[in-house]
Amino acid sequence: MISLLAVTLGAVIALAATLFAESIRTRRERAAVLTELRHDAYLGFVLAVVRANDALHAISVGDRDGNACVPEAMRDSGLYPARERLLVTGSPEMVLASEAAFRTLLDVRDAVAQGMPLAWPDYRPAADGMAKGVWALRQAARREFEGRPLDLEQLSAVESAGIAERLLPLPDPAP
Repeated sequence: MISLLAVTLGAVIALAATLFAESIRTRRERAAVLTELRHDAYLGFVLAVVRANDALHAISVGDRDGNACVPEAMRDSGLYPARERLLVTGSPEMVLASEAAFRTLLDVRDAVAQGMPLAWPDYRPAADGMAKGVWALRQAARREFEGRPLDLEQLSAVESAGIAERLLPLPDPAP
């Protein structure tokens, strides 16, 4: 009887260990899928914001009617589906950062729709707000994935050759 009890107890322990290991593996797989989904959603949203911003800038310097072209530019950027994907899958910090960037982009959209040129004094705050909002969004994404935000001052200090130096002809190789 004792041996039967020992075998049963061993089987229960083995089954419990297997179920526990499977639970951990499943949880890890779900976390990996969610991380990849979030990464794609965050990057998709940032790229859509950049596309929309670029399209709005092109409209504002062109001869096109801003009121007519702005809705199409916003739709074609993919911003609205990207925003929805992020709202559903994003962490609370990312959703708040993305909404701040989205709303500053709406300020730029409204300025362009009203026909305001880039040189218009009130356009600058909208563009500055847009840049700050997108930077905050990038920082939130970096914190979520790596825990290390970028230092804007360090990025600004990175030096590269100016355009004049880059266009200089290469020296002829010695014969």
